[in-house]
Amino acid sequence: MMNRAQTEGIDLIVLDRSGELRTEVDPAELPNHLSNPRSLIWCDITGAEGGQHGPHGRLLREVFGFDELTVEDCFTTNHLPKVDIYDDYLFVVFFSFHLSEKRQRVETVEVDMYVGENYVVCIHHRPLRELERVRRRLLSHDEFVSASPANVAYTVFDAIVDEYLPIMNRLSARVDGIEDELLAAGDATDAVLDSLFHLKHELSALRRLAVPSRDVVGILMRPTIGLIPEESRMYYDDVRDHLVRVIDMIDAMRDYLSGSLDIYTTQQTQRINRSMQRLTAIATIFLPLTFITGIYGMNFSYIPESNWRYGFYAILALSTFLAVGMIVYLWRKKMI
Repeated sequence: MMNRAQTEGIDLIVLDRSGELRTEVDPAELPNHLSNPRSLIWCDITGAEGGQHGPHGRLLREVFGFDELTVEDCFTTNHLPKVDIYDDYLFVVFFSFHLSEKRQRVETVEVDMYVGENYVVCIHHRPLRELERVRRRLLSHDEFVSASPANVAYTVFDAIVDEYLPIMNRLSARVDGIEDELLAAGDATDAVLDSLFHLKHELSALRRLAVPSRDVVGILMRPTIGLIPEESRMYYDDVRDHLVRVIDMIDAMRDYLSGSLDIYTTQQTQRINRSMQRLTAIATIFLPLTFITGIYGMNFSYIPESNWRYGFYAILALSTFLAVGMIVYLWRKKMI
């Protein structure tokens, strides 16, 4: 039996098919409710109290009878979305997205969920408003949600995925802002470039979670998954459509950022090329002048016209003529 401290972070709701709703349920009573096929059990576990060998882990193993490997997965991180199919239940790993205004990044929270014949169990390491919305719908005796565990699971998926689209819209606004800063200013600051690369990395990380999530929902829609009745599959298809839209938005933003970076790189290359062109033009102008002055600057005893009275002025006039001629030529060729 679990004491009061050990039940902290465990939210239990039992809804009987007769309509009786119980919110204060002792975990010791769970075996009786689990054996009653007319019951619908909602178990929401927040936190990782003691890890897989703590009270929460023992509840999952000893009371619900879940496989040891899935219990271990619930208390470790860095998974990708997945679904494991067992004879009596489904084990699903999903992720909730949250945009942190303070850290200016998207944070992810893993949500592990078991779906059985008459129960849904969720495990996550911090409180989530999405699951609180599911809880409120259960408490309000929502007929759709309380119809089956499959509908409760769908409501969890729907609540989580509904949070994705507003985050994608806000990220899209950030992408537009970065593009404006990148292309409006002639020379982007390091902060703008850092924001661009950080956002690209973040979008790639989100895509690595969104694509497997879509595949997970697709697996749950298969006719061979008996715990998801046919009448519930159309709702799961709606979740998959939302995920497809999210993936499309992520891909569009990544392409947008890559295109903006390519345009910026091209602009920088053109700017460098123009600078090199000007430097080449200047070197071209001074090349014949350097050649002439180099010849007449040699210290030989006899150089033609070296003793001519007007030799200096003649060389100066020749150099000026060549310089002006080169400038005119390069200007007509639009090199300066």
